[in-house]
Amino acid sequence: MDNLRILLYLLLFSLAACHPEGSHVKQGLDKAAQLMGQDPDTAAILLESIQVDQMNEAQLAEYYLLRTQADEDKNVHHTSDEQIQKAVLYFEKHGNAYDKSKAYYYLACVESDLGRKEEAGTHFMEAIRLAALTEKYDHLTKVCKRCSLYYQRNGNFDEALEMERKAYASQLMLNDAKQQSPLLLSSALGVLGVLSLLLGVIWQKNRSVRSQLSFFKEEMLSKRVESDQLALQCTHLEEKYQSLQIQIYESSPVISKVRRLKERVHTPSKAFAFTENDWCELLQLQENIYGLVSKLKTMSPKLTEEDLRVCAFLREGIQPSCFADLMKSSSETLTRRISRIKTEKLPFADSKESLEEIVKSL
Repeated sequence: MDNLRILLYLLLFSLAACHPEGSHVKQGLDKAAQLMGQDPDTAAILLESIQVDQMNEAQLAEYYLLRTQADEDKNVHHTSDEQIQKAVLYFEKHGNAYDKSKAYYYLACVESDLGRKEEAGTHFMEAIRLAALTEKYDHLTKVCKRCSLYYQRNGNFDEALEMERKAYASQLMLNDAKQQSPLLLSSALGVLGVLSLLLGVIWQKNRSVRSQLSFFKEEMLSKRVESDQLALQCTHLEEKYQSLQIQIYESSPVISKVRRLKERVHTPSKAFAFTENDWCELLQLQENIYGLVSKLKTMSPKLTEEDLRVCAFLREGIQPSCFADLMKSSSETLTRRISRIKTEKLPFADSKESLEEIVKSL
């Protein structure tokens, strides 16, 4: 039956070819357009039988548009946009909103097959915008549904859902315009389509969230292991650093010189020299190891440089009689000074501990 119908259409078209030049071309294009929605295979055969060289510019644009539509309706993968681009150029200048919308729509379909995602998305939106200016709700529904499919294929489910909503609203407008009785059925089908897509979106997002959650858990576990390793390394490095600082302190010539004072009962200045650099190095070493200088200055900003030097010697357990001459003072005067440092400059007036004991505890 299908072959007989096709032969009948070809016979009628052959008879139409006997009409004046150009009239059979128009009849062929009109008949192909009429058959396109119901039988795109027959429409494609009719289009192939039309002589392209007999067409004017308008007919050629319509012919290219119908050829692209036939391939789209037959689910033929588009491999070139040459013909549809020519149709778009013509209808941009001479077509109405409906013609332009169709041209942009089929251009977007071709670009989608060719992998031109940005151009396809732009032209789908332009086709929808122009279709909304007309009352061709069937065309608007078709464009929105095809655009929804385009978004789904590219993983843009939110945009796909929006297109399904627009297609459903357009279908309601179409049914209302025709005042058809199947309104309730088509509405239900439209709602079902939207709900099914919505469920698909929710399922897809849920799967994505679960995948991300699993990934984050693995990342957190990995980071926790790395954190523990870094903590151990930091502890080890801190211990090594402290050990190294102690070695530097213990092996310092200045510390050795200070400790030799314990072995001397009398320390004449000529017999035991202690330079300004020695004082600076002693205070710096005790600051690096014990934080002595900063702690004392925090407790009492009134401490002088000489007060700090006295505390530094006491920290090493050197008695005032051993280093009084280095401070250019007598043992009694130095002892009174040590007492004033404890009771007047540092907050230890009521403490029973000596200044030496206090300094060593810092």
